[in-house]
Amino acid sequence: MKTKSYHMFIKIMAIFFSTYLGNFAFAEKPFGQTSVTALNGIPSSFISLGAYHPTFAMVVEKNFHRLSVFKLLPDGNYTLVRTYLAITGKEQGDKKQRGDNRTPEGIYFIVGQKDSSELLRQMGPGARKYGPRAFMLDYPNIFDKRQRKTGSGIWIHGVDSDARMLRPFDTEGCVALKNEDIIDIAQYVSAFQTPVVIVDEMQTISMAAIQKQRQNVIEMVEAWRKSWENSDFAKYISFYSDHFQSLGKNKEDWREFKAKLSETRKGSITVQISEPKILAFRNQLLVEFFQRYTSPERDDFGRKFLYLRQENQGFKIIAEKWYNSQKGKTDLTVLNDTKKRQD
Repeated sequence: MKTKSYHMFIKIMAIFFSTYLGNFAFAEKPFGQTSVTALNGIPSSFISLGAYHPTFAMVVEKNFHRLSVFKLLPDGNYTLVRTYLAITGKEQGDKKQRGDNRTPEGIYFIVGQKDSSELLRQMGPGARKYGPRAFMLDYPNIFDKRQRKTGSGIWIHGVDSDARMLRPFDTEGCVALKNEDIIDIAQYVSAFQTPVVIVDEMQTISMAAIQKQRQNVIEMVEAWRKSWENSDFAKYISFYSDHFQSLGKNKEDWREFKAKLSETRKGSITVQISEPKILAFRNQLLVEFFQRYTSPERDDFGRKFLYLRQENQGFKIIAEKWYNSQKGKTDLTVLNDTKKRQD
């Protein structure tokens, strides 16, 4: 009986290692400038990466234990730059609550980083498990909060020993890379700009399908922009979900807020936006762009985030965020170039 059990154990382990180490070899291999057409399409999450800052994006595939870095090319195609071995949460499935040891799934941004010295100073000897560096993700995002997901502190980090990388599901919800890889990946990271899409398995679609989706979203955003600029609030509010919430305001509060601003200003406004970054995940769309708002009283410049969800009448805005920032020469050039394309 023991002999049969032993042979069965050996067979199971052989299957595991042949499957997992196959993924390990794939993840270790740099892909160079391989076109994603070799991967039967374009990552379906990357509808557009915009055109105004470093156009790198990342996909974490939990089922395949890998993190892939893509770069947007001038022709709208994508290049697979590099793929790394990655391990994720001890428990499989999407993160729902604090302490469930699951890695969240969705659209996230890298919003900061800490090196080993800073980690040790803040957390003590226990920080060694994060290796030489950690990148912070913005979990929970707006979509997560609307689904009442809890928890925080989801990072992409190194490890205390590369031997840990032989255990594919071994973190408390973070994404872990080998230490040499967590150092290497820094060259592709721009804080608050590099998106990281976390999925079980990456889906790809054709260039034609991506272009159609991109055009549909851009046309919708342009119609939203024009309705705001023209103070057409009946049209403007039609882009918003009945479940919209931002700045403590619901959909009707938001319409009244915008209408009152229009009534009190002394003249017309101009709203310029850059080519948007458009990211998709399941029934969610995240649209982000530079925006310049000018009126006789003010001149505001910054980044706008629109969070949209698929509803019966198409995608609707459930929330938006605005980050005021300094106008840079490059940013204003992009706005001017975008306005020429709109004209």
